[in-house]
Amino acid sequence: MHDFPPSPLLRDLTLGLLAAAASTALAWCAQRWLGLTDLSTVFIVAVVLVASRTRTLAAVVAAIACFLSYDFFFLAPRFTFYIHARQGVATVVLFLAAALVAGRLASRLRAQVLALRATNAHTTALQSLGRALASAADIDAVLAAGREALAQATGAEVLLRIGDRASEGDWGSLDAVDRAAADVATCESRSTGRFAEGASRAAWAFRPLGSGGVAGLRHAPSAQAPGAEQSRLVEAMLDAIAQAALRTRLVAELEQSHVANETERLRSALLSSVSHDLRSPLAAIIGAASSLDHYGASMDAADRHSLLETVRIEGERLDRYIQNLLDMTRLGHGALTLRRDWIGVDELIGSAVLRLRRYQPEARFTIAVAPGIAPVWVHPALLEQALFNVLENAAAFSPAGEPVSVDADERDGRLRIDIGDRGPGIPEAERRRIFDMFYSVERGDRGRNGIGLGLAICQGLVGAHGGSVEALPGAGGSGTVIRIELPRVASPESSAGDGP
Repeated sequence: MHDFPPSPLLRDLTLGLLAAAASTALAWCAQRWLGLTDLSTVFIVAVVLVASRTRTLAAVVAAIACFLSYDFFFLAPRFTFYIHARQGVATVVLFLAAALVAGRLASRLRAQVLALRATNAHTTALQSLGRALASAADIDAVLAAGREALAQATGAEVLLRIGDRASEGDWGSLDAVDRAAADVATCESRSTGRFAEGASRAAWAFRPLGSGGVAGLRHAPSAQAPGAEQSRLVEAMLDAIAQAALRTRLVAELEQSHVANETERLRSALLSSVSHDLRSPLAAIIGAASSLDHYGASMDAADRHSLLETVRIEGERLDRYIQNLLDMTRLGHGALTLRRDWIGVDELIGSAVLRLRRYQPEARFTIAVAPGIAPVWVHPALLEQALFNVLENAAAFSPAGEPVSVDADERDGRLRIDIGDRGPGIPEAERRRIFDMFYSVERGDRGRNGIGLGLAICQGLVGAHGGSVEALPGAGGSGTVIRIELPRVASPESSAGDGP
C-alpha cells in the first residue's frame, strides 16, 4: 500500500501544487530553450496527468494552480495577475475551463478503469474459487480451497471453521480476545474483531460463515480497513464456501442413506435367498436320507441309487451356492489374489463346459474357437468359474434341445468370448441389472434356480483380470448374448525375456 499523508485534502493540495510547480518549470525551459510561445498545453497536460492518477479534487487544485502560474509567469505583464489585453483574458478563462473539463474527464475515466479492474479481479477470484469448490469432494477439501482462495484475494492470513471441522492453520494460537471474537461471530452471525464497530484489541477480523462456521482474516498491522469492494468480494466468497460445504454435507448424507438402503436391500435379498434357495437342496437331501434310513432295507438297488444320486446332486448344488456366496464376499473385500498361468482358450472353455455337463447332462453346446488364438495369461480356476456361471445361466434359459453357443475370437488385441442362448431374452432396460447381486427378475440371473450371484461374480472375476462383461441381444432378436472381453497381458517371464 502507498504511504500517503493521513489527510486526503492535504494530499490533494500537495499534488496539485507540485504539478503546477513542475509544469511551470517545464514551460520556462520550453520557452527559453525551445522557443515555444503557446505554453497553455503544457499546463493542461499537467492537469490531465494529475487527474488520471488521483481524485477530482486534486485535478481541480492543479487546474487553478496552473491557471494562476500561467497568468503570473507567462502572460504580459509578467509577474502580476493583471491581464493587459482582452485576448489575454479570454485565453486564460478558456484555459481554466479547458483544464477543469479535461481534469474532470480524466478523473472519471480513471474511476471507471479502477472499477473495471476491481470487477475483473473479483470475477476472476470468484471463478477460481468456484472451480476449486466444484472439485471438492468433502468438507475438508472445501475448507482448504476456500482458505487458499481467500488468502490470494485479500493478502491476509486466513482461518476457516465449520462446526467441528477446521482448515489448516493454528486455531490454538489465538489469544483470549481473538477466541472470544470468533465465538461471538459464530453465535451471533456478525462481524467481530479487528475493523469491526467497537473493535477491541483483536488482531484478527472474524466474519460469520454459513452452517455455523466462522472465517478469520489477519491483515498486516499497518493495513487499513478493507474498502467496500473488498468487503463485498469477501462476503461473496464466504457465501460460495458455505454453499459448497452444505452441498458436500448433503451429498455425504445422501450417500450414507443410499448405502444404508442398499445394505438393507442386500440383507433382505440374502435372507430371502438363503431361506428359499439354500433350504431347497437341504430339504431334498434330508428327505432322501430319511427315506433311505426308514425304507432302505425294503428298496431295490435302483431306488436306493436314485435317492443317493439325489443326495449327491443336491449336495453339489448346495456347494455351488455356498461357493458363490464366498466368492462374492472375497470380491467385496478385495481379498482376491490372481495366480496367473498360461492356458489355451479352447482348454478353458472345454473345462467349463465339461464341468457343467456333470450337473446338466442334457445341456447342449456349439463351440467355435477361431484358429490361431494364442494362450492367455490368466488365473485359470477363477476364469473357468466365470465362464461356468455364464454357461449355467444360459443353459437354464435355453429351451429344451436348443444348444448354447460359445464363440471365441480375438479383436483389436482383446480376447472376446460370446455365450448366447435361445431363451426369451432380456429387455434393454434390464440388461445392466442382471450383473447386480441378488437380481431377482424372472428373466434375470436368479431364474428358476440360484440366488442371483452368478453373473455378479462373473463380472467381478473378469474385472479382476482387467476385462469387461456386457449383455447384448441375441441374433435375430431372440435370446441373449453375454460378451466377455479380456485384454492381452504378457507374463513377467515373457516381458523379461523380450528385454535387452
